[in-house]
Amino acid sequence: MLRAIVFFVPIALFATRIPVLADTLVSGSVYFDSQKTLEEVVKLSADKDNESILKLINNGHVSRQTDTDKDIVVIASGLTPESPAEFRFLSGPTTYWTLTKFINKSVEPTPTPTPERSLSLTAQRKDGESESDAPSDDDNGRRIWHKVGGKWKWYPANKRSVPVKKALPPD
Repeated sequence: MLRAIVFFVPIALFATRIPVLADTLVSGSVYFDSQKTLEEVVKLSADKDNESILKLINNGHVSRQTDTDKDIVVIASGLTPESPAEFRFLSGPTTYWTLTKFINKSVEPTPTPTPERSLSLTAQRKDGESESDAPSDDDNGRRIWHKVGGKWKWYPANKRSVPVKKALPPD
């Protein structure tokens, strides 16, 4: 039952991940059938236990060194060269593990930034207005324009406050 679950998860990844540019597993690298095997080989290598590593290779848990570069799809990778990386070959859904240093990342195109002016014009179009909507006739400074409810209104610039007459108490 557990094997069936492991089998279906990579198929979902294969169906949803279609690369535009493939990364490369470089010639001379090795890969592992699981992250656990990778971690075990790193430990065995530190202990200089080549016999145990050879057993893992002979049992199919560790690949022999690749003889050519191979196109792959990277699923997860670390930030350092010694970090683990999960990948799959273009030809199938099965995932493998290697070290990040064995992966040559393809250059992905970077998005081209849009100039600020274009962004501000886009923002204005979304609001349904632009600077050209603003009235330009201020009648030589005699009108002050302002927007009320989305429409331009004006009032005289020299508008004086008219004194308010107070009601006097009746005599």
